[in-house]
Amino acid sequence: MTQGPTPALYAARGPDDLEVARIRKELEESRCIVVAGRTEDWWPHGTGPDAEDVRVLLGADRARADRQPTPERRIRFIVSRLMLRATAGALLGADPALFEVAYTVTGRPYLRGCDELDISVGDCEGLVAVGLMDGGRVGVDVAPLQPPPLRLPSVEHLLTRHELDRLHAARPSARHPLLLRFLTLKNSYAKAMGSGRRIPYADFGVATDRDGCHLMGKDGRFYVPGFGAASNNFGSTHLISATGVAKSG
Repeated sequence: MTQGPTPALYAARGPDDLEVARIRKELEESRCIVVAGRTEDWWPHGTGPDAEDVRVLLGADRARADRQPTPERRIRFIVSRLMLRATAGALLGADPALFEVAYTVTGRPYLRGCDELDISVGDCEGLVAVGLMDGGRVGVDVAPLQPPPLRLPSVEHLLTRHELDRLHAARPSARHPLLLRFLTLKNSYAKAMGSGRRIPYADFGVATDRDGCHLMGKDGRFYVPGFGAASNNFGSTHLISATGVAKSG
């Protein structure tokens, strides 16, 4: 079986904490990386940024920042754009201020003028993660590790029979972490493909074995080539799942 691009996760406490040589090497080898950091580390300014800061930092993205429903969401949005620019600049050896985030007709972000470098953003309660992939599609999803437990009957329609069987076979204490992993991996794949929920989540599954994560049909019997995924805890607070999908041909 051909291994797909498996995202590598790196934590960074700010632009100066990016391990440039390491992430460049990882992008060259695996083609897909995820950089994550806490908003308080990337924006240690106490209250939110003033209007002039936002204008300089975000440019055309200022309007999107202003539409965020809460101050905390606004700062997360700003940090996500800072992190995208800083990581792309470190990878490509360019001034981060030169990168402009634009959007497809479906709202999916991309870096204008960087056609081969795909991007994705995930954020949740004080944490931001950005994914970058060379020559493919990447999706990132972030979730808190300790939300109120998800009730299986309310999400059964999002899972394949194979995934439901795995959940029922798991120890009770392991079911919520496994369910969270399934759902965030599915979310990351949907973001990578730009499909949202247009592809029913019960029509595809995520399986793991000694070779890593694989995308499977809903019957659990076949693998989809060119797919790689990873799901890792960020400290004790968040789960980050990412998917890389290689271009065919």
